[in-house]
Amino acid sequence: FMQAIFSAKSSIYIQTPYFIPPESLLEAIISASIRGVDVRLMVPRKSDTLLVQLASRSYFKKLLIAGVKVYFYEPGFMHSKLTVIDDSLTLIGSTNFDIRSFEQNLEVEAFIYNEETALRGKEIFIEDQKSSTAIVLRDWIKRPVWMRFKESFIRLFTPLL
Repeated sequence: FMQAIFSAKSSIYIQTPYFIPPESLLEAIISASIRGVDVRLMVPRKSDTLLVQLASRSYFKKLLIAGVKVYFYEPGFMHSKLTVIDDSLTLIGSTNFDIRSFEQNLEVEAFIYNEETALRGKEIFIEDQKSSTAIVLRDWIKRPVWMRFKESFIRLFTPLL
């Protein structure tokens, strides 16, 4: 994942139900966006796990400031674990974009180096984006202080989530 993100030249599209990245991956995503890569992240608006939902949202401000486009998938719980990089690499499998998946769980991920597969993955992302709401930084930072505190507090426990 790290090498793929660092190697990205034009785009990184990530769909994941749980977004609690290790710090190194978070910084890699932010670095990609800062260097001009079109980075998009899609997560469900409503997660099946409240604590994970709160922890995930604690990362959004930093991502938005760096230029990452963050979307809430609206129709329901999205369980897709899809990453498409530069219209040439598709990563799909059981790996969530969270610390446990990367460091503890025995996850399976396919790295598919095929343009046709990547373009189909990107089409799926774009289609799902039509059913999503973009998070806007100026609105995101206006959320109530108690909500931001709750998200930050839960983030302290991310290694356990």
